[in-house]
Amino acid sequence: MRGDLRRALALVRRRTHRGAPLVVRLFEKPDCGLCAEVYRALRRVSLDVPLDIERVDITHHAATFDRYALRIPVLAMGERELEAAGVDDRTLASWLRA
Repeated sequence: MRGDLRRALALVRRRTHRGAPLVVRLFEKPDCGLCAEVYRALRRVSLDVPLDIERVDITHHAATFDRYALRIPVLAMGERELEAAGVDDRTLASWLRA
């Protein structure tokens, strides 16, 4: 029940946001607990900040894997990157708005 209410509120909030959502890439790999944690944090933050979350599996491309393998989870927005392991929701929201 609580999850249903949360999803309903998120839909209402998304419809009332003005402007285009921020496009955020989450560089991750399968079976990465920290990556899943950051994705959940992004979903929580998206209740207040409209986001378009693109999940990128680094294991599909050698160049991407070489760049991010030791740093995941990594968030990218435009030219900015954030090594997001252990980042709390407040810090994440501040980074997105900066």
